[in-house]
Amino acid sequence: MEASTSSNRPIHVRKGDLTKEQTDVIVVCSSSIGLLASVLQAGGDTVMSSYNIELRKNSTQIIAVAASGQLLAKAIYFVSWEPNSDEILLCKSLEKLVSDVIKKATNEKYKSIAFPAIGCGQFGCSINLVTKTLIGKVHQLRTFHSMTVSFIIQPDRTDIYDEFQKQIDLLEPFEQLEPLERTPEIPTVSVPIKNGMIIVEKGNITTQKVDAIIGNSSSIALQDTIIKAAGDEVETAWEPDADDSILRQSIIDFIWNIIQNVISCNYTSIACPAIGCGGYGCSVDIVVKTIVQEIKNQLKTRNLALTVKFVIRPEQQNIYDEFCKQVLASEEERIQNERWLLQYLAHSRDFKKRLTIDTEKRLYHGCPKKAAELIIEDCFNRSFAGVNGTAYGVGVYFSSNPVYSHRYTQPSANGERCIVQ
Repeated sequence: MEASTSSNRPIHVRKGDLTKEQTDVIVVCSSSIGLLASVLQAGGDTVMSSYNIELRKNSTQIIAVAASGQLLAKAIYFVSWEPNSDEILLCKSLEKLVSDVIKKATNEKYKSIAFPAIGCGQFGCSINLVTKTLIGKVHQLRTFHSMTVSFIIQPDRTDIYDEFQKQIDLLEPFEQLEPLERTPEIPTVSVPIKNGMIIVEKGNITTQKVDAIIGNSSSIALQDTIIKAAGDEVETAWEPDADDSILRQSIIDFIWNIIQNVISCNYTSIACPAIGCGGYGCSVDIVVKTIVQEIKNQLKTRNLALTVKFVIRPEQQNIYDEFCKQVLASEEERIQNERWLLQYLAHSRDFKKRLTIDTEKRLYHGCPKKAAELIIEDCFNRSFAGVNGTAYGVGVYFSSNPVYSHRYTQPSANGERCIVQ
């Protein structure tokens, strides 16, 4: 049996038989006829009877059945899932499946769970796309749920095993960061973009296990660090500009140049620092938004199977937050209301006058789409209080961390979430 090399990792991949996994929960896709039959046979009459009873009650929800017979797990989660020819919808359905299963297992106090390679067998989905999505979502959730997750691969499918191992290896540098460098309370963000993946994390860019590290020749400190570390380097000239329009275009050209190098070298993974956000004096908002939007655009239009990691220095919290916000955002709307603006300016002047310091912060409020629409129409009020807004005091809950607010949003039917800034 092959397995991932580090037993301390929260995500594992192994070749083996799901029915023989000694774990708290095994996950079975009901539309995978072969696996379903094997699990029901190994579980015996008790599992078969329980499954049929629960299936008649509700065939669309997760069916949880206590394991018995020859099964070594404590419970079986039967899930209903079908592939989709639309890659975006396929990824969203896989993310939802993983999220729902891990949430249920956590609520039921389980500590370990084993998945099959959902979508990689008879369904004929892109193995690269499926593995990126599954590993990326588990990695994103692991900060919120202390669950050990394993993916069990059929012994004869070395191609699937290798792809899962590859995606796990891309996460390894973050797992090995020293305790002072890691910030477990702030999750690493990973979002699939068609066949590609964007990851945001804190860490040291020279330790990233990727095909290439992006180094900007105008950043002397970064250039020296990369050269000293003897890492692979893609060096591209870029200089900031005081004119916002020229700055945006220079960033777009810079990203295009990087992607051309990536394609010509057949790279599948790169690591980027927070280019332009250091000692240049550029607007972090403009730089980060332009970089992320252009990376998303390149991944979508070129349909690249490329993993892009934005590696932010641990002390750059505001830059990390901005990258997370832009990577998570699918669409941004600017709402302008003259009455709100006048109220804001009056309060802002009053606070500065009374406190003699600037206490203003950019805050985020995660909420359902309906609440967001009501906020746009009628401003904030206490009826829109979120999870922690009602738990701690009264009023609406805000966070300066967009990733935290993202946790408490409710996805719509197409998987989109709303955050009011």
